[in-house]
Amino acid sequence: MNEVINNYKILNEQIIEARKNGIFIKQYNKNKLIEINELLNNEIKKFYDSQNIKEGKDNSNNNIIIKKQEKEINKLKTKLSRYPIELSKGEKLISIIFTSSDENMYYSIICKNTQKFSELEKKLYKDYPEYSGNQYYFMINGNIVNKVKSLDENKIKNNDIVILTQNNI
Repeated sequence: MNEVINNYKILNEQIIEARKNGIFIKQYNKNKLIEINELLNNEIKKFYDSQNIKEGKDNSNNNIIIKKQEKEINKLKTKLSRYPIELSKGEKLISIIFTSSDENMYYSIICKNTQKFSELEKKLYKDYPEYSGNQYYFMINGNIVNKVKSLDENKIKNNDIVILTQNNI
């Protein structure tokens, strides 16, 4: 039961952290929350059975517990419905700031630390198509960004500024 409660707490903490960052969680986590709630209900039933508590005898307590759980589930479902990004264990939300070397463009994006840089590049070019093409490369802290690597692999951290630089060939 402790493991189920811990999973419930971890998921809830992820929801709260994502909410702070304005990120939405996918339907997958809603289903995960429902699954955890069912496990909690089963564990509570096992506990009552092990304590020889009869349902008829303690029905008022069961109803109170169930109502509290349903209220909490509905509250968590509402929170989950607002977050489209699913965070797995070890993933964090970070903000990356893009700017052009001529400083005519500033673009901030919230993403996961495990995302491939090329995914962010596509989003940038969608909003700034004039910068798309092979004549540009990206720099972070004096190093050229490897587009096929993740942000972690490129050592890109929260609030880092990535500079879009034009090739002078």
